[in-house]
Amino acid sequence: MIGTEKNEPDIALRLTKLSDGVSFQSIPMNDPANQITPHDVETHVAFEVMGMMPKVRDDLLISVQTYAGETCYVIEDAISSKFFRLGLAEYTLVSLLDGKTTIAEAMGRTASITAADALSERETGTLCKWLLDSGLATTSQSRGAARLSESMGKAAKRKLAEKANPIMQKVPLFNPMPFLKSIDWISRSVFSIFGAIIWMSVVAYGGYQMTANWDDFTGSSANLLSNDNWLWLIVTFGGLKIIHELSHAMACRRFGGNVREAGVVFIIFAPMPYVDVTSSWRMDSKWKRILISAAGMYAEVFVAAIAAIVWASTFDPLVQQHCANIIVTATFVTLMFNANPLMRFDGYYILTDTIEMPNLAPHGRQWMSYFMRRYFMGLKVSCPQWPEGKHCAVVSYAILAFLWRILITISIALSAEVLFHGAGVVLAVFSIAMWIGIPAYKSINTLRVNSQASYPRMATITATIALTLFTLWAFVPWYSRASVPVVIDYHPTQEIRCGVSGFLVQCHVKVGDRVEKGDVLATLTNRELELESANLVLEIEQSRQRERDYRFEDAMGAVQVEQKTQASLQSRLKQTTKRIQSLTVSAPTNGIIAANEIESRQGTVLTAGDRLMVMGADDREMIYGLVDQSDIDAFRNRVGENVQVHVWGNGLAYFTGQIKRVLPRASNDLSHQALGAHAGGPLTVRAKEQGNQNEQSQVELIEPRFPIHIQFAGCSAERVLPGQAGYARLNYRSGTVGKVLIQSVSDWIKRKREELLQLTQVAQAEYKQTNLSNSSDHPAS
Repeated sequence: MIGTEKNEPDIALRLTKLSDGVSFQSIPMNDPANQITPHDVETHVAFEVMGMMPKVRDDLLISVQTYAGETCYVIEDAISSKFFRLGLAEYTLVSLLDGKTTIAEAMGRTASITAADALSERETGTLCKWLLDSGLATTSQSRGAARLSESMGKAAKRKLAEKANPIMQKVPLFNPMPFLKSIDWISRSVFSIFGAIIWMSVVAYGGYQMTANWDDFTGSSANLLSNDNWLWLIVTFGGLKIIHELSHAMACRRFGGNVREAGVVFIIFAPMPYVDVTSSWRMDSKWKRILISAAGMYAEVFVAAIAAIVWASTFDPLVQQHCANIIVTATFVTLMFNANPLMRFDGYYILTDTIEMPNLAPHGRQWMSYFMRRYFMGLKVSCPQWPEGKHCAVVSYAILAFLWRILITISIALSAEVLFHGAGVVLAVFSIAMWIGIPAYKSINTLRVNSQASYPRMATITATIALTLFTLWAFVPWYSRASVPVVIDYHPTQEIRCGVSGFLVQCHVKVGDRVEKGDVLATLTNRELELESANLVLEIEQSRQRERDYRFEDAMGAVQVEQKTQASLQSRLKQTTKRIQSLTVSAPTNGIIAANEIESRQGTVLTAGDRLMVMGADDREMIYGLVDQSDIDAFRNRVGENVQVHVWGNGLAYFTGQIKRVLPRASNDLSHQALGAHAGGPLTVRAKEQGNQNEQSQVELIEPRFPIHIQFAGCSAERVLPGQAGYARLNYRSGTVGKVLIQSVSDWIKRKREELLQLTQVAQAEYKQTNLSNSSDHPAS
């Protein structure tokens, strides 16, 4: 729940095995200064407070709950909106502290009531010290001027630390209860059996629409992150977050909770709404608390389902674009952040209520503190125990949350640097100093006051970590992998074209057929050429008859003329005969038919120059690929090196190829249809513009790619056939681990800066255009 407050109880029940039985023991959780365990409290602390007479505040609200199968008491401090959970023995002791009874007397009376579950003197001292530090009880000493001044100083420091954090600033705005009371009837309807049935029906139908139209949705959402849509995405996100927080507040109100505060929290100066639903901790049913935590996602998914139904029902592209914004923002973003249990949002509170570990995050921090003190500082401390047990769950969550915190810290710092440039660098450094520097300072302070720390151990571990990081930076290689779609082809190929125009009578071969020189490939017919040949033969005979007549008449001049005419007619007949012979297309050499473009054109007219088919020779098989621009340098720098080639249809088998040549220019041309998505290949294509079409291909690549030729190594060519597609994979060393990581971060920052600059330029252009339009609409008088 982005911005939603649901502070966890400051007290957790610790189930400990004592010598005389099992009892519940309370420990403070939220304040790091109070995160103490019985084994860390010296014995004399308990004895010093035995004679004190603390008084529990009269304005505290008490309720009884059953948690993890045990009865417990929840104390609510309405002033600070904090909750505390105590066990039976602890609450019995606390209830006897009326300002007139000493702690020793209260402990004795508690022992007589709780018998085997009674608290020891050390446990009693720890509990009373926490009561005073938390402000739930006071004594004559704590009400003194010096003690009050010290408490006020601590509170002021905490507030100053919160205000000094530039990454996150909370601004309370108003009390939403009057408004929530006015819409109680809506809350009762939404969070009811009837409302749940409607929700499930709408979400199921919306999900069905998305499933049935998934390809259309992904296609229409291609420009979701375009510059023109960024503003609408931000508006959509803000509106959904308001609905999200309102749903939390309505659910809390529906089950009797009090929403004491609503406002805005600024994360890197980006405003996010929030509501305080901490009062849900007073509810006895964990399912109600889970529903309150899930209410925001509940509302967003419902809105997304409605948007999906509208998207599927309209053909207006503008409406579909806005619906797509809602669907993506309310599902992907919500699941990515709100449902993530490693962040203190909805998913975390749902998880802690489900497994009944309300202080999972504080428990995790406590274990991390123990781990550092025990294994880094070498202190002899015992592993903390938790009332809910589940040690494995706490350790797992602590490690995952720690790694996630590092990732989020770096991401937010980088985002601040990208958004605010130079000021962002200062902001990022300051924020990291607060998140990392303050814990480091506390650790150093612990070392200063604790003489038992093992400095040689710490120095050894620190040196080992530093040496490991340096090794990763300077020596450990990083291997990258580049992949390119390929197709088996012949290079160079031999094209067979139509010599003369004619009707295709029959095509005698198909793709993959092996032919020898002289074999007939196709037969065409041309009636005009046949008539022309017959006419030429007739004219030649007529000319010969005239020549004989002229010889009989002894007209030698006319004879010579007829002889020249016959020679011209013979030449024309020879050419016509040659053209008629070319109607029978034969194989010029031995080879294999690699492509046949006339196989389905029988009975149609072929024009002179049309490509009929493509032939390749066995010794000319080559692997042809199209390299993406991001991988072109890797292939260019490794011409002559081997790559692994996998061809679809050959199972898991790989064979070796050698990079022969990388063409210097990228192109959108798709020379081999098998690589295009329209033919089942991996590359996305689009239809060519009408004036840019040719007989070979009607589509082109969306992104230009570089052609590459890979040569077969050994007898690998015998295992594949021309036209088969697959991919070639190049594994290469691209630097060291540290340098690659730094370069990746640098490239990410550069890319985000370019996107931000482009977005700014688009916004400025739109602003200028708007001003020009307004000026033209209202000319000066």
